[in-house]
Amino acid sequence: MKKLRVAIIGYGRSGRNIHRHLLSQLPDLYEIVAYVDKDAQRQEMIKKENNCAVLSDYTELFGREDIDFVINASFSHQHAPISIELLKHGFNVLSEKPAAGCAAEFEEIMEVAKQSGKAYYIFQ
Repeated sequence: MKKLRVAIIGYGRSGRNIHRHLLSQLPDLYEIVAYVDKDAQRQEMIKKENNCAVLSDYTELFGREDIDFVINASFSHQHAPISIELLKHGFNVLSEKPAAGCAAEFEEIMEVAKQSGKAYYIFQ
């Protein structure tokens, strides 16, 4: 089985303590290739605790071909807009909950996923 290459947006409770911890338990299946966090202190933590790219904005992921899926552990109110942009740029996405702020926003995510042909999942 191919090792999946992952980028994680957000190095807070979910990104660091849940997703990073889980994926690090399965090194034969997953490789974290990039983290995204705007906070300078968290960027320093990422550098100390991981061996991967450290980015300050999720748009820096656009155009990269070394990522199989992105975990969206950004702030809750950013889940939908960031997931939509990631899907539009050709990424498979695993989003933290809540997926969206309303039903219409969720329907937009699902439509963009369908149009892009990319997978969209919610971690709940």
